[in-house]
Amino acid sequence: MKNTENSIYFNFSYFALKLLGKGLYSNHWSAISELVANGLDAQASNVKIYINMIDKKHSVIEIFDNGNGMGYQDIAQKYAFLGQNKRINITDEEVKNTLMGRKGIGKLAALYLSNKYFLISKTNQGEVSAWCLDSSNVGDNDIPCLERYSVQDVDIECKKEWDMFSHGTMIKLTNVDLTNFGIKTIDALKARLADFYLTDSLKGTIETCIVDDVNLEIVFQNIEKSIAFKNFYAFFDNTNENFIGQLSNSIRMKSSIECISEKLRDVVLVNTSNFVTSGKQKFKKADGTMTGNLQYEMTGWIGIHSSIKKDEAVLNDERFLKNKTYRPNQLRLYVRKKLAVENFLDYIKNTQAFSNYIEGEISFDILDTDELDDIATSNRQGFIEDDERVQLLKEILKPIINHLIKLRIKIANNIAQDEAEYQAERERVLKEAELKKSEELDKERKEKEKVIQEKEDAEKKIDELDTNLKSEKKRNYFLFDALDEKQIDFAKRLHMLKINTAIMSKTIKSNILKLQKGRFKENDAWDYFKKMSYFNARNMAVLEYGGIATFDPGEEYTTGDLYAFIAEYCNKILSRNDAIKVIPQVVNEAMYNIKFVPQDIIIILDNVVSNSIKHKAKQLNINMYNDIGGMYIDFIDDGNGINSSIKNVNELFEFGKGYTAMGTGVGLYHIKDIVENKLGGKVSILSEPNKGFTLSIKVDKVDEK
Repeated sequence: MKNTENSIYFNFSYFALKLLGKGLYSNHWSAISELVANGLDAQASNVKIYINMIDKKHSVIEIFDNGNGMGYQDIAQKYAFLGQNKRINITDEEVKNTLMGRKGIGKLAALYLSNKYFLISKTNQGEVSAWCLDSSNVGDNDIPCLERYSVQDVDIECKKEWDMFSHGTMIKLTNVDLTNFGIKTIDALKARLADFYLTDSLKGTIETCIVDDVNLEIVFQNIEKSIAFKNFYAFFDNTNENFIGQLSNSIRMKSSIECISEKLRDVVLVNTSNFVTSGKQKFKKADGTMTGNLQYEMTGWIGIHSSIKKDEAVLNDERFLKNKTYRPNQLRLYVRKKLAVENFLDYIKNTQAFSNYIEGEISFDILDTDELDDIATSNRQGFIEDDERVQLLKEILKPIINHLIKLRIKIANNIAQDEAEYQAERERVLKEAELKKSEELDKERKEKEKVIQEKEDAEKKIDELDTNLKSEKKRNYFLFDALDEKQIDFAKRLHMLKINTAIMSKTIKSNILKLQKGRFKENDAWDYFKKMSYFNARNMAVLEYGGIATFDPGEEYTTGDLYAFIAEYCNKILSRNDAIKVIPQVVNEAMYNIKFVPQDIIIILDNVVSNSIKHKAKQLNINMYNDIGGMYIDFIDDGNGINSSIKNVNELFEFGKGYTAMGTGVGLYHIKDIVENKLGGKVSILSEPNKGFTLSIKVDKVDEK
């Protein structure tokens, strides 16, 4: 179709135009942000967004700016030409480097929002025109057409504000369906729109006005980010902006003990010089050739919150906002000052505790440079994950994020230690008070019983002589004639020892028979040692807990909260060991209710403690938590760590391979066997050589009873 003075045709069918418009955007705000970006690319110093949602089903949106505006030739040759790279013909390098758009398809955002919209534009030369694209009653094979419209016939609701611009462009969208947007969505809209841009470094300002009541006036306000800077515990910033100035010097962190909750914790500023965030590198083009060395740089800020529970976070910063529309725990990635990925943490896939406490805003402009191919995904809201530039950004970010998480885990352990010391002191004071009261009662009681006691002493001696005589006489004929309740209970507690010993005897017998028949091989010897070592460890575990267990020690299995069992065993048994301090910590009061074998769990704990002591550790932290994908138990000590001569840490799990003077390689073998074959989980060593020791256990399925 050929353009005329009153008609400008697109070079696509309506079917293609609608298909592209619907596929490029996942929500209203990303589409609106694209239309705003078009205004900023037109060198506008002010972009206004007006939303009339009094009738939500048929809402009206007007987005207008004071940019360069478009005459007839601009609309016909540029606006209606989809897929045109608008950076190619820009000669001003400064302007070219600020352009957010590249492919010339951002205009399709209007079709995502509405099937009928108006385009009004006025240029510096005084050319004013209005056009309408109405796709409500067309066939899929029809060619889209902008029909000239009388400017006076367009019902502009923000006419007063629009007339104040001598040049610029307006997109007026009609019949926009906003029925699913409630009050909380509206409250979070300005913060959500602000997150689509690096507002602190934009040359232009963006204003919004939302009207949802007939009595409201049209008043525009600047969009503002809603970032709770005063809730951050640790912070990384390599920008030239004063983000650090918005932090608090110290914050409070939640504890079950009020005085510990009120304790101020110093905010940690990360030393950016410890991390590599820029450099030069050659990149591969789509045709297989390589570029020269291209400069790349990651700039921005990343923080880790003290808490992401709203009732706790607002105590540090009342700006903390979290609802179905706005999420504070995101790592937003910007390219050319415009949001490219809403949450880059999804690319990094960090599953550590506190990984969802991360928030940040980073820029990496080499992801959209004219010297390399476009790697944006089909919906323009992400990047191809296996591209080398995306992988480079991931490698830059991982050590920074891991460092922030380690700092957050460390302060969580410190709080746990404060709580343990507080409880210990409280128990000491209570015991002293109880002892003093008991002593006073004893003194009073003794004074009253003194006279009676003297009389009873003589009678008691006679009774004891009679009793001893009868007992001796009875022993001449019987060993016992009945068991009292304590003896019966003791017999039950020995039941598991009897079972384990019976299995060991059976194993010894079967291997002796093999040896007698000449069929005893080296593999049989290894199997024999594995079984005997395991059941010997079970007997030692029974001896540890059998005498104090409140559950039935005569049964192999028990059911309950595994985290609580581990914490109780650490506090009541392992705490007796003067060689190391064991600190159990259940993150966020998590629970893990399962049916388990106490002997197996104690074998794991005792072997970890034994290994830590061998490697000169003074403290062992046991962090237990539930997270996406399952339950986790991390054992972290401050010992000498793994010897740098060990190249493959997985060899430490092999039976009989010891790497210390007294080591036999038995403990870690049993831990791996129990975790994988009894609990159905995975165990891994996460340590670096000579830097302490970290053992992590993960079980996929979490029973949230």
